[in-house]
Amino acid sequence: MKSLAGKLTVVSMAAILSLTSVQASGQDARTIAADMNAIAGPMSTAWQDCVGSGHAGLLLRKENQDQMRLVQDETGFKYIRFHGIFTTYTDAYREIDGRPFYNFDRVNHVYREVLKAGFKPMIEVSFMPNDLASTDQTIFYWKGNVSPPKDWGKWSDFIAAFVQNLEANFGREEVESWRFEVWNEPNLDGFWVNADKQAYFRLYETTVKAIRGVNPALKVGGPATAGVAWVPEFIAYAEANNVPVDFIATHTYGVAGGFLDEKGQGDNKLVPDRDAVIGDIRKVRGEIEASSKPGLPLYITEWSTSYNPRDPIHDAYLSAPFILNKLKGTEKDAQSMSYWVYSDLFEEPGPPPTAFHGGFGLVNREGIRKSAFFAYKYLNALGSQELRNSDQESWLTREGGNFAGVIWNYTIPDQKESNRPFFTKIHPAAKLAPVDLNLSSLVPGSYRLRVYRTGYKANDPYTRYMEWGRPDALTPAQIATLQDLTKDAPEIDRTVKVGANGKLRRSIPLRTNDVLLVKLEKIM
Repeated sequence: MKSLAGKLTVVSMAAILSLTSVQASGQDARTIAADMNAIAGPMSTAWQDCVGSGHAGLLLRKENQDQMRLVQDETGFKYIRFHGIFTTYTDAYREIDGRPFYNFDRVNHVYREVLKAGFKPMIEVSFMPNDLASTDQTIFYWKGNVSPPKDWGKWSDFIAAFVQNLEANFGREEVESWRFEVWNEPNLDGFWVNADKQAYFRLYETTVKAIRGVNPALKVGGPATAGVAWVPEFIAYAEANNVPVDFIATHTYGVAGGFLDEKGQGDNKLVPDRDAVIGDIRKVRGEIEASSKPGLPLYITEWSTSYNPRDPIHDAYLSAPFILNKLKGTEKDAQSMSYWVYSDLFEEPGPPPTAFHGGFGLVNREGIRKSAFFAYKYLNALGSQELRNSDQESWLTREGGNFAGVIWNYTIPDQKESNRPFFTKIHPAAKLAPVDLNLSSLVPGSYRLRVYRTGYKANDPYTRYMEWGRPDALTPAQIATLQDLTKDAPEIDRTVKVGANGKLRRSIPLRTNDVLLVKLEKIM
């Protein structure tokens, strides 16, 4: 293979100059060392297990389908979870003169699109079909009904028919690989009338018995609560009433104050604690281990920086190291960390009003990858074997004889105000000591070394958007500019030699809240 030394961008020149053998200097470096033969075990994939979407009806739209495929292709997420499979968008249940009629055509269309994009469904069994609801209380722009059924027998029959339909259309074995989570955040009265715990337990029991009545092998779980609530009581109820539970599902976010902002009109503030989110998950794991069902898988089926669907922190480059900090801190406690959500094509408070509006998505409404997206893209580039490593802000891996590492800095901002005013300002990064990367036990020979960066003005479309004055609409030229800014070209792409001692040592510049992907691949 020809040398890649010429494939260098102008913007990377300063970094290239410092990507040399480390020399003695007065500046302390952050040393990260890995022996390619020191295998810690398989790389955690909890981060990749699942990702969120909005509501089921969105997945019937081409632009959402296109973004779903883009995200799956570049991150490798396995499951997808969304609200409202039983809303007017799918129209699965109606009553005429008190007699139920089922129509699962649109439901099946949704799941066909999910499978076509390479995902499996993490089915959130929600919300109540209007003709089966006991009240007219709804939530969100698209009006999901949040009441118990008016007739529990009809609900049970409907759920059984729903599952029978899935197995008839997608195959029994395929559906056995899916999961069924009952409802969403029933501990909040916005999502469940009066946040009635006992009524939710009845809903869970009725729903799960209907599902398992069709196929005892199907995976079921709950309580899908906000703020990691109700877990001990839920397990105790299931144990006392012989109700199956295959996994615990719950939610947590990284801001203080409340759990629900239906219309995105409030404001929040990032919790200035490195253990935010992490502490919640450790708490739940402890509750599971102290229960009658230790060892149950823990699925965090929603999490993010903020539960507000209009919080500008979602657009900020800070989100990328925030994500990695939380994933690293929970890898031993959670089996699934489902980021909420993959796309800003999302309608809880209504359609997305501007290109960058603080939406939950990893990708904005125009399909531009946000900084947060690259945390997942970089994780997807890691190898299957994790290397032993004492650094707390990195994952180092190998795949065969190749090395890949994700290295980051998470610096909590000195934030004197809430998120909305703070994250609608530009915040340049500060220079830190460089990373001193030391690799050993490499096979001697030639390698292709690539370094990718996400951070301030690196895979950072939101800062450029703010520099433009936060326009309501982007021109085609501006969209093209942002797509070019986020094409994730390596800032370093060169050939390096590993000598007979099997060692490679390099220095890489680092700033606050940078995320680096370092890849070293043997040239055959």
